[in-house]
Amino acid sequence: MRVLIVGATGFIGSAITAAASRDGITVRGVARDTENLASRFPNVELFSLDLRDPIAHKPETWAAALREVDAVVNAAGILQPRREQDSWSVHVDAPDALFAACEAAGIEKVIQISAVGVEAGNSGFARSKLAGDRKLMTRNLAWTILRPAIVIGDGSYGGTSMLRAIAAFPGITPVIGDGETQLDFIHKDDLAQSIVNLLQTGAAAKTVMEPASGEQLTFTQSVQAYRNWLGLGNAPVLKVPHWCVTCAARLGDLFKLDPITTTAIEQFHTRLTGDAVGFEAATGTQARGLNDVLASRPAETQDLWHARLYLMRPVVRLTLAVLWLASGLLGLFADPSVYGAVLAPLTQNQLLLSTVAIATSTADLAIAAALLVGWRLRAFAAIQFVMVLGYTVALTFLEPQLWGDLFGSVLKNLPVLALILIHGILERER
Repeated sequence: MRVLIVGATGFIGSAITAAASRDGITVRGVARDTENLASRFPNVELFSLDLRDPIAHKPETWAAALREVDAVVNAAGILQPRREQDSWSVHVDAPDALFAACEAAGIEKVIQISAVGVEAGNSGFARSKLAGDRKLMTRNLAWTILRPAIVIGDGSYGGTSMLRAIAAFPGITPVIGDGETQLDFIHKDDLAQSIVNLLQTGAAAKTVMEPASGEQLTFTQSVQAYRNWLGLGNAPVLKVPHWCVTCAARLGDLFKLDPITTTAIEQFHTRLTGDAVGFEAATGTQARGLNDVLASRPAETQDLWHARLYLMRPVVRLTLAVLWLASGLLGLFADPSVYGAVLAPLTQNQLLLSTVAIATSTADLAIAAALLVGWRLRAFAAIQFVMVLGYTVALTFLEPQLWGDLFGSVLKNLPVLALILIHGILERER
């Protein structure tokens, strides 16, 4: 059997790819970054396509990807895009073109990964996901739509990362609202194996299912379970009012602090429990609950590091943004004589000195802007490193005595360089 998996490098898609490969299924993976896919799964056939690209919204684009394919799994999703149109491209336009191509190619079995609660959600994510599901339901295909509860894994991404980070919060355990929201979980490996079972049996055609474990916990209980798993013990519970969480989410939207976003909060306010009984009956998979998952693998040092560093990730980025913002503004309004004293070995030309001051200050402000809005963060981490290193080398040549300055004028660049390297590492999630 050959299966086309769309979104094969994603949190859920990669688990499906691994499970299908283990069961002897030939996988053809669709992803934007096929280099990443090839390095992680060297035996997977590659098909490079960005679902946001209008070319992905044409059925003929998918014809080549579907050659000799027996079934399709669509695991592509985008929770908080920069543009709302991207949600509709990824969840509706591109999948609908794919499903039309499946009809034309005579490929009947299609499995779509949606999300629990989309029928009641008002976010662009929920509305576009639901629209994509409904489009699929109109097709003459043996479709199955899975709307899983909260998907967790041994790794950590999105909501799982946030739960771990909240659990690792120092001194207290913050919870949303009264902490009584009911949550249900499913491990990504259990979900992936159920999809493999459906592919092999062809069961559950024209069915919408809500994969879940059936072990429903409150938000407080879920966070405490992670806290115990991390070896941190009990801590006083702080109930954070919904208005405060909403304000934080709006700031998250503004500064791209995923997954602290309005979409994530809106999804949290929908139903987050599934149908474990129906899921097991249709797939033969008995999903593990959160406590069983955590008990099956003791937390390691890297788990605690990740949970705590996840809290520091926005702090590091915003700290660097403030640094570059202050540097740029101070440079623009500085007395030209300050530059003249430092650049004297190179030039006495006042126009050139002013030009250098404006150029470097503008570059600093541009870096601050990119950090604040979360634009191309990994690329700008490299740019920051080069800029600080360049400033350090230049000052070492022009004013070497600054290395011995009482206030560490140049010496402080060393921890700044280290912080930039850490920032670059933290901004890569996959």
